[in-house]
Amino acid sequence: MKQPKFVSGPPGTGKTHIYLIDKYKELLKKYSAEKIIMLSHTNVAADELKDAILKLPEMIERGLRKKFFKYKICTIHAFCKSKLLKKELITYADYLNLCAENSGFKAQRVTQSEFDNDKHKFFKFLSDSFGQGRTIREHWNSLRETSSNYYPYNNFRMIYEMKEVYDNYKKVNQVCDYNDMIKDFIDHAVVPDIDVLIVDEAQDSNVPQIKALEKMSTNVKEYYMVGDADQTIFEFAGANADYFHKLSKDAEQLEDGLRCGETINKLCKEIIRPIWDHYEYERIWKPAKNVIGTHYYLPSLTTDCSAMEKLLDKIKNTKETFLFTYRGTPSGKWARSFLHYHGVEFCHVGSDPYVSKKEIRCHKTWPEFVKGKEVSLKQIKEFWNYMGQQVIVRGKGESTFEDWINKDYSIHELIEKKYLRAESLDFTDFYHTRIKSKTNEEKIMYINNLIRDGVDTEGEARVYYGNIHKVKGQTYDNVIVDETCTRREDYFTQLRLKYVAYSRGRVDCWTVASQDRYTLGKKHDNFNYNYLQH
Repeated sequence: MKQPKFVSGPPGTGKTHIYLIDKYKELLKKYSAEKIIMLSHTNVAADELKDAILKLPEMIERGLRKKFFKYKICTIHAFCKSKLLKKELITYADYLNLCAENSGFKAQRVTQSEFDNDKHKFFKFLSDSFGQGRTIREHWNSLRETSSNYYPYNNFRMIYEMKEVYDNYKKVNQVCDYNDMIKDFIDHAVVPDIDVLIVDEAQDSNVPQIKALEKMSTNVKEYYMVGDADQTIFEFAGANADYFHKLSKDAEQLEDGLRCGETINKLCKEIIRPIWDHYEYERIWKPAKNVIGTHYYLPSLTTDCSAMEKLLDKIKNTKETFLFTYRGTPSGKWARSFLHYHGVEFCHVGSDPYVSKKEIRCHKTWPEFVKGKEVSLKQIKEFWNYMGQQVIVRGKGESTFEDWINKDYSIHELIEKKYLRAESLDFTDFYHTRIKSKTNEEKIMYINNLIRDGVDTEGEARVYYGNIHKVKGQTYDNVIVDETCTRREDYFTQLRLKYVAYSRGRVDCWTVASQDRYTLGKKHDNFNYNYLQH
């Protein structure tokens, strides 16, 4: 087994977009592109690397396309699957079949997107136990708060029986999951014929993934792991912080910060200092040039104070980006309530906006449209997405607009064409034309607040919210961190979470005081600090 050369870089030091690209160019002078493998943990990250490398003159000269890198720059799972496993990945349709086979799967119903993101607690249990290199019994015995972590699957017999059904279903239907991709490669695949192996965000690798990487690297000439041990925050899924902290002691260090200004840089180093001291290493991490920033304090998201005034002023009067981040529920709900109350347009990280631009445009444009102002065909099509039968003439609600001329129309033309009812003229508020739903009231109040404050109906949202695990890898001008500690976690785990949270920001940061007894990143007398240690 070849030992990796670990390249360590604090947040925003260009690990992915500068170091890796430069390293790839250097390696191309010695090795064939066919035998250089670069792996990441997400498809998004892999695609970003592919796009950057395809822009290199060497790649343009060869006329290479994205397809060439399908299994050369990809996720660890994809590479493993490509070497042996020929089964199809389990789908949401398979999940529905499992629900029909065993009532246990119905105990927690999830949507297709939730299933894809491992939100179903049974599949999360399997993933976490596999990631930590444990049997399901070992993982069950290791947990102290099983019912809260994996509810409603707080009965081991239930999980055991469901796993038997699940394993049999996969065998009969020739499907696999992400765990199978890794396990099959470890157990059965031939050692791949490659010269160079590079792993991005290596600290996120779990126990089986490390084993798979060890096998891949058996015959390589060069082996690089690029990451930041201080950002190892997926311990619950099997990432081993201790392993990467020890690698960091002798690592090549990236020092030049390109993201965090002086204030956030200093704060992050203060947060992570106990871990550096424990592992007996020191890191040089320079702040981004010409960026200072300010650290503000908020007693809560409902308390009026000068720091709150500054935050709202920046949100509403600058073009900067903002992130509200937190450990978990209920902090996420508090952040969303705050954004609702103040009429701030926002998105959940990795998701569509809470309210789409086209929906906001409908509410903003409709009152003038009713008064006789002509609007574009594009706007009329957007109206149709939300209108109910009390406005649209029966049978016209599914209009494809194929016979429409691309021009502006008045409401009177639509009534004359019998697309809209004459009663439409009485609905001066677009709210009354909408398809009814339980969430309408809250959403309408929010939209009205946005319009009142002059929302930009064309540009992208600048305010985001999401838990700390979700926002890792992201960059924003400003970050607002709720320090409420919502889980009983190891002290070092808390420090790494806090470090990741603040290091998402460039300029200013706001600390929201803990709204509970416990504060993220502080030792708590009644916490068991070996809770997540391996």
